[in-house]
Amino acid sequence: MKNRKSFINNAEEIIPPVNDLPYKRILAIGDVHASFDKLISLWKKLSVTEEDLVIFLGDYLYGLGDKNIETLQWLIEHKKQKNIIFLRGNVDETYLHHLFDLNGNFFTRLNSRVVSGIKNTAVKKPSFPNKIFDFLNNLPLYHRMTIGGKEYYFCHAGINVGVPLEEQKKTYLIDHPKLKDFYQNYSGDAVIVVGHKSPKKIYKKLPQLFTNYTEKLDLTKPLKVPNRNILMLDTHAKAEGGPLSCVDLLSGEIWQNDDDLDSIIFVCSGNSCRSPMAKYIMRYLLAEKGLSDKVVVDSAGCNTHGGGRLSSGADEMLRKYHIPFSTHISKPFDEQEYRKFKCVIALDEGMLQLAKKISNGDPDNKIRLFTGLDEHELKVEDPFHTGDYEKAYAEIKLGCSALLKELLNK
Repeated sequence: MKNRKSFINNAEEIIPPVNDLPYKRILAIGDVHASFDKLISLWKKLSVTEEDLVIFLGDYLYGLGDKNIETLQWLIEHKKQKNIIFLRGNVDETYLHHLFDLNGNFFTRLNSRVVSGIKNTAVKKPSFPNKIFDFLNNLPLYHRMTIGGKEYYFCHAGINVGVPLEEQKKTYLIDHPKLKDFYQNYSGDAVIVVGHKSPKKIYKKLPQLFTNYTEKLDLTKPLKVPNRNILMLDTHAKAEGGPLSCVDLLSGEIWQNDDDLDSIIFVCSGNSCRSPMAKYIMRYLLAEKGLSDKVVVDSAGCNTHGGGRLSSGADEMLRKYHIPFSTHISKPFDEQEYRKFKCVIALDEGMLQLAKKISNGDPDNKIRLFTGLDEHELKVEDPFHTGDYEKAYAEIKLGCSALLKELLNK
């Protein structure tokens, strides 16, 4: 292998001797956990074609955030492709049983923005809850295949050691109750490809497994367990700075999402009109320039607990000017959001000061107002109070155009 840093350590031990399948790559992808932006970044780097087989290892959702809805929409759309396999994880099982009854009727034991997002999406797409149920309910527990005489078994958590592969139970496959036993005692010839726990967590619990490693460990990348046919792919994408990873089983090559993307979050008060309009307008302008995979754009509110939908005025403006938009669920701007983004654009002076207060004084000096094309600061009045959504839209479009020019000149 040419560049060892781009391949799994000891990958040659699990790569099949020959490829006798009709696929050029067998791509396995670790736990997504609603890291929608990371998923899109990784997916674009992979350039998947019909000549690839893609296997996702489960756990697609996470927490109560609105990224769950965007992630679900993406998953459901891509489930139509015959060369993509989505496996079941313990989190997927949990959401299935908290969102639906046994007959697939939408109910909930989750008091969350996920529920609000599903209901809001269902208003425009009545079949959406049914599609979520069908997707989650029909996720297979494992995928088994033989390549060049070598057996591969893909599942979320691991297997029950000593039990034949064809007799494995759901409990072990999606949320292993004896995970240490799996990592310590599995000695089979079949390569078990799993997510569920990151290399960092396994290393912390079982450091003795890695004492004979011949190369320096990089615990942020997929890792083969020394002397065992176990490949770990969950690189903790749900954490800030944690990458989403993919491995080609035919070569051992690794891909991860870009972590040096420009990132922008727009903040207003309630995250129901100004900041989501800015989010969708900015995404539209970036798409026109072919930069959608280079800049992450989001929005939040300084005076909201989240869970609200896009205001009717903002909805009307986006439709009027043909700006594509999807389900929007408001969320609060907090210290975590501050840390995640490189640039924070406040929509008016009051939000500028409040965002600085929330971030403990803007220690990284990244909160600012919109700047117009003539470099004067723009302060967009809240149309919820003024009633002038046309003016707010025009000012936001101007600010986004100036911001795009700034990005292009970097």
